[in-house]
Amino acid sequence: MRLSAEELESGKLSPETLELAIQLIKVNGYVLFEEVLPRAQVDELFNSYAAILDPYFEEHREEILNPKNGFNDGTNHVRLYLPFEKPFCDEAIIANPFVTAIVDRILGEDCLMTYFATNTSMPGGKKSQPVHADTSSRYGDKYEANLPIANLIVNYPLVDVDENNGPMEIWPGGTHLHPDNWYAPNAFNKSKLAEHMHGIKMLMPAGSILIRDDRVWHRGTPNKSNKHRPNIALIYSENRQREGTIQIPQETYDQLPVKAQRLLRNEKIGFPVAAPKH
Repeated sequence: MRLSAEELESGKLSPETLELAIQLIKVNGYVLFEEVLPRAQVDELFNSYAAILDPYFEEHREEILNPKNGFNDGTNHVRLYLPFEKPFCDEAIIANPFVTAIVDRILGEDCLMTYFATNTSMPGGKKSQPVHADTSSRYGDKYEANLPIANLIVNYPLVDVDENNGPMEIWPGGTHLHPDNWYAPNAFNKSKLAEHMHGIKMLMPAGSILIRDDRVWHRGTPNKSNKHRPNIALIYSENRQREGTIQIPQETYDQLPVKAQRLLRNEKIGFPVAAPKH
């Protein structure tokens, strides 16, 4: 979907766009708003992230290259938790009004932001990730009915994503609607089923916003270019008891807009900014 000039200028979704986006997530598992963030902001985010990722990768190369810890046995995908500081904690990222309008309606206005990280497809990958969901079953093998959405993942690509640089591939239209026990370890192999199902590669301009149910089946694909393909990855969750993990200095928290403070109220407020880690 492309937002209208009026929506982009006002920072507010029209009632029609909001309702359509919510229904697409419920039925298809995701919605994509193309090219929302200004390119100058995206470039700043990319450059700031590269300044973290490149030295971190060199320092932790042996550990990251271990197939069991970071590169997923040749896919060259790296997850890196972000430090809670500018430019990454800008309101347009952590409390984007287009995103919060949707998560409030689906998860409730008392929802929380619970994850602040990146996913980067680095050059040199040899194969795709296994097809997977980003969640586990809430009730193990016992519950044979679909449950309401509990988590929404939001991705901001920091470069134009094309066929060549490791786009995410997803299996929409129902993989998020299976019974809860389909996300337990004993469920049938998703990769084997996905070979016979229709997947879509998420090609999108830098600064787009992808919002998806965390149960949607997907995988990272190899980056055949010579440049990083990073996504900022946030998770918004329904309000339930959990231990916060995002370290936010008190002064930083106090300067956040009210909406962002509310989203992050259960995180580790008053802690120093955590160093990046994978």
